[in-house]
Amino acid sequence: MAALTTDTQIKKAIKEAQGQNRVYHTIGGYQGLRLRMRGGCIEFQHRYTHPMTGKRKEMTLGQYPALTLEQARRVHNDNMSMLANMLDPITQRDNERTKQAAAINNTFQAVADDWLSELTNNPDHQPATSTLRNVHNYLRPLTTAFGKFPVSEITTQQVLALCRDIQGVYVHKGNRVKHMAQRIFAHAVLKGFIEYNPVMQLSGAKALKPTRTKHHASLTDPKDFAVLLKDIDELSDKQVYNKPILKLLTLTFARIGDICAMRWSDIDLNAKQWAFKPQKGQRREDMVESLVVPLASQAIAVIEQMQSLTGGHEYVFYNPRRKKGFYHDPQLVNKVLNDPSMNSGGIGANYEDRGYKEVHTPHGFRASAKTMLMERLGYDELLTEIQLGHQMLNKYGTAYNRMQAVDERKRMMTDWANYLDDIKDGKFDNVIHANFKQQSQKLG
Repeated sequence: MAALTTDTQIKKAIKEAQGQNRVYHTIGGYQGLRLRMRGGCIEFQHRYTHPMTGKRKEMTLGQYPALTLEQARRVHNDNMSMLANMLDPITQRDNERTKQAAAINNTFQAVADDWLSELTNNPDHQPATSTLRNVHNYLRPLTTAFGKFPVSEITTQQVLALCRDIQGVYVHKGNRVKHMAQRIFAHAVLKGFIEYNPVMQLSGAKALKPTRTKHHASLTDPKDFAVLLKDIDELSDKQVYNKPILKLLTLTFARIGDICAMRWSDIDLNAKQWAFKPQKGQRREDMVESLVVPLASQAIAVIEQMQSLTGGHEYVFYNPRRKKGFYHDPQLVNKVLNDPSMNSGGIGANYEDRGYKEVHTPHGFRASAKTMLMERLGYDELLTEIQLGHQMLNKYGTAYNRMQAVDERKRMMTDWANYLDDIKDGKFDNVIHANFKQQSQKLG
């Protein structure tokens, strides 16, 4: 039979083949390309020799006229290019179909769920509750926008557009969502779902507005801090939890979350110590996983006042109605500081309406204590950093054990509590200069 070269010839050949069982026509100018007519099925085929095994192979390209003559020729050309590079067209097509099927299953939502499962199912690296809350907060915009899309089809521009929309309202959140997307796509790369991370192109680029680092507001001038201490002392006794928590913040400069979640079982009143695991210290290389806080007599007095109220419960500041944890909500302490009735000394701008808002925060007690301990009492950074629960290295590069420097820190915490009493009484020149050089030698 003569080779077919046009659609007119193909239609004529189809008409002539009616009633015949099986008929083949070659396509002129394309070696191995043919049209097979079998009953009502008319399809293009490509017969070729396998580049490695030498065996004859027969590849069905598609049915005519859904697959046109021109399209069949293009597929044939693609196949010949693969054969020239020692690749089998059938194997390559099957691999591509496998990838497409995987892409349908590997949606962004599925990849995000797999990443989150690995994050939370590692017994040696359990994220804190606050960390998981942030993860879900930054994941939500991504899964809402891309959850049903195959992860391989999501582009850099799509992620950028989403983050820019978020930055129209929340600049910081837009950047955090970008970082979250980068982690999810990195997981997809490691799993072999995609070849490259589309968000990596945004790293270092000025595609998004930068987030300015904003430190927690804190008072570091002794006279201003003395006003704050007096305001805390003058709080109503109806502030059953807020008032003692604020006092312990000043005396221990622990984190607000750790103080609100303080357990009776962690307190040794005889040894005058509070030993606990900081909430933000778990699985962080820059923080200790356990901390001993020496308690000055002033701190002991505050804790003993709570015994008659909550001594029979697990938590010092017990709250049975709070779902996130049966202890006092740290946000309520922040509200007390921001109450317009606070800030009797008029520190900062607009204090009449905002109390200590943007002037001093619960976290700011840590910066206040560190600054005044070093500037006013002469203590070195080492002891203050250990007391803050930061991981510190000795001169050999080894991290200090949590029990080291307890005696030195006992003296420091007592000096600090006495200093607070002094500045409340107006004794701002009563400065203690610790001999830290000798202490450093002992620790090193």
